[in-house]
Amino acid sequence: MIWQDYAITLIIYMFVIVTIPQVIDVLKKKTRLNLLTAGPTAFGNYLMAVVFGSLGLWISVTSSLLIATLWLIIFIGSWRK
Repeated sequence: MIWQDYAITLIIYMFVIVTIPQVIDVLKKKTRLNLLTAGPTAFGNYLMAVVFGSLGLWISVTSSLLIATLWLIIFIGSWRK
């Protein structure tokens, strides 16, 4: 493992922590996000997972897939409302 893998993963997990309250609010239908924010953010994070995988940053791949999935949940929850 290289140190960049750990650094990227730590940063993404911080994003995960601050995104969880938004996911909860969207799932409870208390709020919704702009689809032009949530959709590209989810898609971009899935693309980043592919890039991290091509670089062999496997821990970063898993964390990037996690944050991308959270944004996909926000997108779907906002679209349904």
